[in-house]
Amino acid sequence: MLPSKNQVRNAGKRIAAVNNIFATSDADVEIIDEWRKAHLTPLSSIAMWLRKPSIDATGLAPAQRLKRRSTVLDKLIQGRASDASTMHDLGGCRLIFPTVQALQDFRSYLETKTRAAHGLQHHRDKYDYIADPKQTGYRGVHYVYGYEPSSSSNAELKGLRIEVQLRTDVQHAWATSVEIADLVLGARTKFEDGTGPYGEFFRVASEMLARRHEGMTSCLPALSDRELLAAFHREERTHNLLDRLDRLREQGDLSKIKEHTVLAFQTDGTLEIFGYTKANRAVEKERELIDNPACAHVVYVRASTPGAIKNSYRNYLTNPTDFVKLMREALG
Repeated sequence: MLPSKNQVRNAGKRIAAVNNIFATSDADVEIIDEWRKAHLTPLSSIAMWLRKPSIDATGLAPAQRLKRRSTVLDKLIQGRASDASTMHDLGGCRLIFPTVQALQDFRSYLETKTRAAHGLQHHRDKYDYIADPKQTGYRGVHYVYGYEPSSSSNAELKGLRIEVQLRTDVQHAWATSVEIADLVLGARTKFEDGTGPYGEFFRVASEMLARRHEGMTSCLPALSDRELLAAFHREERTHNLLDRLDRLREQGDLSKIKEHTVLAFQTDGTLEIFGYTKANRAVEKERELIDNPACAHVVYVRASTPGAIKNSYRNYLTNPTDFVKLMREALG
């Protein structure tokens, strides 16, 4: 049975008050996890709605993922989310476009041409991080939709929120490199405001990529090209991060990727991949691995083709190749 919003809200408050992910109540964690998994049906429905236009625009079906349980708990404990019942990114679809223009054309489809009943929950420009990049250097466009069930059997899921992320190849390469660096180096750059140890490197990298490959600016528009280049070399001398990313190689047996895939990052730094044809098998495996002390991170992702998973979630496969290539080109 789906927990009520009050149950979810109160469980989230108790988890936040504990302020220690290892001291949370099992009952509260179970409530949050059931709420998280309830987003699977709305997520699948919205991904199916987007499938044909996504393939037409990008050549790939949209990839889907449920936010990791550990990430949900971390957001509550760290205060990055105050109410678990209103979190809008527990389920997410991701579409990657070759150019900014292709992305903007798809936005026109979403806003004026689609007949889907799922309702946009905000003004179209609220999460436009291309027009207004985040201070961290993140760029992309997000939409949040409220699920509108087509069957009475899913009536209790009405209104659950699903996030749709639109990025270009360049923006995606940057964003995945941030997550890869966090996974490999144990940092929290993605969750910080750009002031962490690697924050300035990625801010500078975002600005360089935006200028060189997309003819626009990012989070450091006031810097001259010369100042930007000097800032990059200063950061690279300090962290040697581009070279470190360049030495990473894709992990895991990619032949195991299927429509429903669970990725398990072991505490020894290796990656195990579990592929399934049914969602319930993947969800069961995710739950089993989450409680395995040998697993550092576990994530369930879904797409109709293995290629869509490999492209959209290359961060989980520790594949920063595109980012390194684009940065080398930007450096001239």
